[in-house]
Amino acid sequence: MHFLLVPFKVLYKIYYLLYFLVSLILFYPLFKYLMADPKRFPKAFIVMRFYARLWHLFSMVPVRVNGDTNPIKNGPYLILCNHSSFMDIPCVYVVFKQYFLIAGKKEIEKWPLFNVFYTSGMNILVDRKSKSGSVLALKRMSSEIDKQNPILLFPEGTISPKAPKLIEFKSGAFSLAVSKQIPILPVTFVSNWKRLQRKKFWLGKAGPGFADVVVHEPVFTRGLTKDDVKNLAKKVQTIINKPLYERWGCTLD
Repeated sequence: MHFLLVPFKVLYKIYYLLYFLVSLILFYPLFKYLMADPKRFPKAFIVMRFYARLWHLFSMVPVRVNGDTNPIKNGPYLILCNHSSFMDIPCVYVVFKQYFLIAGKKEIEKWPLFNVFYTSGMNILVDRKSKSGSVLALKRMSSEIDKQNPILLFPEGTISPKAPKLIEFKSGAFSLAVSKQIPILPVTFVSNWKRLQRKKFWLGKAGPGFADVVVHEPVFTRGLTKDDVKNLAKKVQTIINKPLYERWGCTLD
């Protein structure tokens, strides 16, 4: 049965890729203009949310959210999500209305067109292969937190090759949350891996359907120290994994 579905998956991937390229080319001049000046970043964010909603509409992947998408009314916080699919990034723009920044891996700056979302300075590139690059990214995140801006990170650091199963969370986000004493908002993308899985073109799962998202209760870090970072990371990982365990039977290593 799996092999009978392969042609449909491939056709969907081709359709998805063509829509992504055409839509991004059409929107690119507007994004380029809005992101050329930091004063226009809030307007760019509004356009990105509209673009993301169109993305999900034409991808035939409606977003279905369980939980409060705005539980922290005042002050900055970190949004920490599992990374299971190329659909995760447009999905977060549908889920969250409040202005936020995304921290992404430095390799994105080499992606044609799409890199405008990061090289413009609207979001944050993290060079994990360079100590100095990581320090600069952390300084930028600290500065944005001081401006009361939420920041979204994927603590796995990349799309999990085992999705929906989580891979080990990196400690950087949790160290930042503790040092700034700000809350963490855990988020689980439950089904994005089935909508567009990161595997070989012929093998990965793909197709229309709901993008189920669980927004959990905030985890507060007030009073925690650097000695608590490891336990904090484990706690958040367990929270994010819970819907994956309930739906797909995923366990933590």
